[in-house]
Amino acid sequence: MKRILIATHGKMASGIRYTAELIVGQVAEIDTIDAYVTPEDNVEEKFREYFQKYEQDRIIVFTDLMGGSVNQKLVEYSKRENVTLVTGTNLPVLMQVMLADDDVTDDEIQEYIDDARNELQMVCLEEKKPAVNEVKEEKHVEKTVEEAQTFENSTAKIAALRVDDRLIHGQVAMTWTKQLRVQGIVVANDDAANDNTQKMALKMAVPAGIKVLIKPVDQAIRVLNDPRASKMRILVLTRTVKDALKVRKQVGEIEFLNIGNTGRFDGIDVSEKQLLSPTIMLTDSEVQALRELVEVDPKTCMQQVPNDEKKLVKDVLGKLK
Repeated sequence: MKRILIATHGKMASGIRYTAELIVGQVAEIDTIDAYVTPEDNVEEKFREYFQKYEQDRIIVFTDLMGGSVNQKLVEYSKRENVTLVTGTNLPVLMQVMLADDDVTDDEIQEYIDDARNELQMVCLEEKKPAVNEVKEEKHVEKTVEEAQTFENSTAKIAALRVDDRLIHGQVAMTWTKQLRVQGIVVANDDAANDNTQKMALKMAVPAGIKVLIKPVDQAIRVLNDPRASKMRILVLTRTVKDALKVRKQVGEIEFLNIGNTGRFDGIDVSEKQLLSPTIMLTDSEVQALRELVEVDPKTCMQQVPNDEKKLVKDVLGKLK
């Protein structure tokens, strides 16, 4: 069995665990040791008890600093065949290991570390002249839109359509892309498509190896109905239920329809909404759109991350006043 131990100076361990589980869910057995929080902390004893308790398990240990005392005290345990010690921990590496199989190898963990190094960079939002390959991609997209087919001729096979008011973020990038094995993401949102800063920020969140298009809803529909869209598994993201309904009515086959998060950041007072869950808050018009969506696809479900229980939207709607 795979177990994860996060051990750091102060309360970083419990903090990074909380953040990781907020994004990917409780998908792994994790323990934390917040070292030296009080003067009487006996860190050595805590480590000894932990490794004695789980001596038969596969253990991946995360620490904060290579030269720090926490890491130094764990080096001796890293000599055991069932223990891997990772220092300089950051959130991407931790989440990758959380999502990995129980038999994750040291070579795979090293790949996660290498990927995380590439993600560690200064964010520059200065608009620059696009590279040659970026120009070619835009021209290809424009051509694709022009040549796109109508719904009647659609061969689109979409892996999933998800309503998420944050569009591309940690839950999508780290969990749904892997769960759905997608090769491409299409964001269908008018505001994001017309805001260069939003577009750049969203593209930063896309995992390596996954292509992304950010288009107004109508253009996204046309792209999805192009025959070439059937050649890859695509995740479609909308910010609202109304946009999802529009996409669903005008695009062919969609394997999975998911309501994740919506209605939290639209500026409308929560007193004017119906709460389907802590992260799904809908106006009356959005509720009506959701009812229509369920009529088109009765298996539409509510689910923040893959590890959460699926709740059929039709069952939740049936309980509304």
